[in-house]
Amino acid sequence: MTTHEPPRLRISSPGDVAQLVPYLIGFVPQDSLVLLVTRQGRVEVTARADIADVQPTGQAEHLIDRIWGRFPDADAFMVAYTDNRAHGWDLVERCRRHLPNGTEGHAMLVTGDTWHTEDGASGEVDRFGAVAAQATLAGMVATRSRTDLEATFTSPQHSEELEHAVEVAAVKLPDVADTAGVVKRTRTLIARYVPHDHSAPADHSPSRMPTDDAAQLALLGLNGAGRDTALLSITRADAEQHLELWSAVVRSVPDSYAEAATYLAGMAAWVTGDGAVANVALSRSLAIAEQTGAQALAGLLDGLIDQVVPPPAWEQVRDQALSLTRPEVRQAIQPATTPRWENVPPPTSGPAPVRPHRTQPPAAGIGI
Repeated sequence: MTTHEPPRLRISSPGDVAQLVPYLIGFVPQDSLVLLVTRQGRVEVTARADIADVQPTGQAEHLIDRIWGRFPDADAFMVAYTDNRAHGWDLVERCRRHLPNGTEGHAMLVTGDTWHTEDGASGEVDRFGAVAAQATLAGMVATRSRTDLEATFTSPQHSEELEHAVEVAAVKLPDVADTAGVVKRTRTLIARYVPHDHSAPADHSPSRMPTDDAAQLALLGLNGAGRDTALLSITRADAEQHLELWSAVVRSVPDSYAEAATYLAGMAAWVTGDGAVANVALSRSLAIAEQTGAQALAGLLDGLIDQVVPPPAWEQVRDQALSLTRPEVRQAIQPATTPRWENVPPPTSGPAPVRPHRTQPPAAGIGI
């Protein structure tokens, strides 16, 4: 498995922070409250919320309680993105007052292309400054707006032709009660685009996925066994490929069939550490469930985001889920992810081996 070492960026001024925030959340925020949670010179997590959602009494405070419940020794940098300076300063001050005792909190306001600090300093937000360049070289991306991200999960307009394609795909699938068949078909289709052997190239590109494959994957995702198989196939080594795969599925099938695919894309995005895309996918999946009247499928992703769980925790979450899932799913996935030891003779005598202590993975973060 590959490791995901966060980049280290040098931050020395409020202007640097203003440059970095869009790269941390994936887009240029508007009418937003952004909290940078820092610990020992590292941004552990970046949280963003619409100001309209956290403006009511108690809402911003609830967000802080959730974050500092997980990072009790962290400090904070609070940024309000709004043209209403009075409301912005009032909101960040509320946040500061609610921080735990001993927490260092800094506040800043961004109006348009200008940043402001509490001491009266201000300056232009340099979208192409040194920090932005460092972030770009490190592979971080800041799209122009949240709208750009939402377009990633836009399904095609409904048509009789597309509906017929889904019906044809459904006929090719195993019976919904055939768990082993559903698991096998799901693994086979995913392997066309995301090889089980991470070192091998994919047979096909998701960007050229046939509608028939997309429809089958969308329908399999709506089946519990198929959805578990797809979810637990995601590892930190190949999460980006799964994100590309399920995003392509969403863009190929009608909304009414895209809920599970959108959720799976969001989970893959969360595992990669792309919180912006994960949040957009979550919102879209929940919206589809509401439109169709179906039970929402994205509960796990909703909980992970709500409880500010860092992406490296996916290893433990996935291990636990594998132990609880259907035997057919577990048997299909574990052989591909469990090391096989060969030609190791058993010990003839001696004490039982000592099991090494399993350490917790480091929290995700950007070094500053």
